[in-house]
Amino acid sequence: MSRRADAHRESAKIRDTATIAERYGAAWNAGDLDAIMALQGEDMVFHLHAEGFAPATGADAVRAQFGYFLEAWPDMRFTTTALSVGDAMYVDQYRFGATLVKPFPLRGELLQPTGRPLEVAGVDVITVRDGLVRTKDTYLDTLALHRALRPGTDTRPGA
Repeated sequence: MSRRADAHRESAKIRDTATIAERYGAAWNAGDLDAIMALQGEDMVFHLHAEGFAPATGADAVRAQFGYFLEAWPDMRFTTTALSVGDAMYVDQYRFGATLVKPFPLRGELLQPTGRPLEVAGVDVITVRDGLVRTKDTYLDTLALHRALRPGTDTRPGA
């Protein structure tokens, strides 16, 4: 096989992964749990890398955890600041904005809703196989998130 054919196939895989990234992000921003799940494999593994969150493995466990997040943060919004795409994975750097409406475990505490919108940085490392998301490793600035959820903290950008 020629280098040109290999390069063309590699370019097509990257375009496919970029399309999945776009659709997955849109499903999250729409708060559409069914659309999110439709883009994932049955063997999906999700891990929020924060104290108190174990990896969720399999469609049922992932659905339960994502459902909780969507209920706790119903207005959540992800604004991509940088997207790096490869043939079988992508890295999405973003700003996470939301208002907590249900208690949320973080850093050994059960934090209570504040009614105030917040915004923190985050990164997702996502692998894709056969056109579906297979793993999602999420890294949020949990120190900033924890600070934002403490009473009396002004969390507006630039405040």
